Amino acid sequence: MHNSSSIQPLGAIKPLYAMVARTDGGKRRSNNEDAVGIHPDALPWPIAVLADGMGGFNAGEVASAMATSLLPAALQSYAIPTPQNDSEKERTQLRHALMESLTLTNSAILNAAQQTPGCQGMGTTVITAALLPGRLMLAHLGDSRAYGWRQGQLHRLTRDHTWLQAEIDAGRMQEQQGRQSGLGHLLTRALGVARSVAPDLNEWPLLPGDRILLCSDGLTDMLSDKIIASLFAQGLSLPLLLTALVNAANNAGGHDNIGVVLIEVPHTPALCNS
Repeated sequence: MHNSSSIQPLGAIKPLYAMVARTDGGKRRSNNEDAVGIHPDALPWPIAVLADGMGGFNAGEVASAMATSLLPAALQSYAIPTPQNDSEKERTQLRHALMESLTLTNSAILNAAQQTPGCQGMGTTVITAALLPGRLMLAHLGDSRAYGWRQGQLHRLTRDHTWLQAEIDAGRMQEQQGRQSGLGHLLTRALGVARSVAPDLNEWPLLPGDRILLCSDGLTDMLSDKIIASLFAQGLSLPLLLTALVNAANNAGGHDNIGVVLIEVPHTPALCNS
């Protein structure tokens, strides 16, 4: 079965944040609808994007590829000076830029779905990480997730936009019950499926040594948070951790495509605010 895998290396100019990314087709899918994009030296904000496409034939691949190319380009089009600190003004600018960029990308995907033969009904999850000098800003739609690793603890930074998560939040169902229902991945929000978007915007203050994980459900369906934490706890370099996560998901069954982005905050306190 065809298996697609790629690693994006660090930029030639040493960036503030180390980033690595990879997609893998998994063991059961004939095509890979996950896409990743990392831009550690992008201005005004370093950016990482992960998308998990959906749609018939190859349409999911088209939607996820559009998300990971158009969204960073839209963010970088903002003529804003490079942020010097983690101020409320800069956070407000970034939140506005994320919302506008997601709206533009959503419209492009929706229009392509309506006008391109074979792409009707396509869409994609998306999770974007944009970085100020001492803060992570996340914007997401769907069930691709972000985690933070800090001082031996794994923190889930996003909540899934799924029917199951809504039922769990309302107290009507336990997570295990939802998984058994077969409706666990019924998305309530996605990119490219409606005229307007309502992403969640989350923030996380960054500390030296923090690591950030962005991933598709091809990883989290196969690996529990406990197993993911155990891999982080091994203290591997980013490239080796990236490989370990993908291999573990495949060894657990590899039922879906696997998308992973890893980001590391340097141990230089001057680059981070506590």
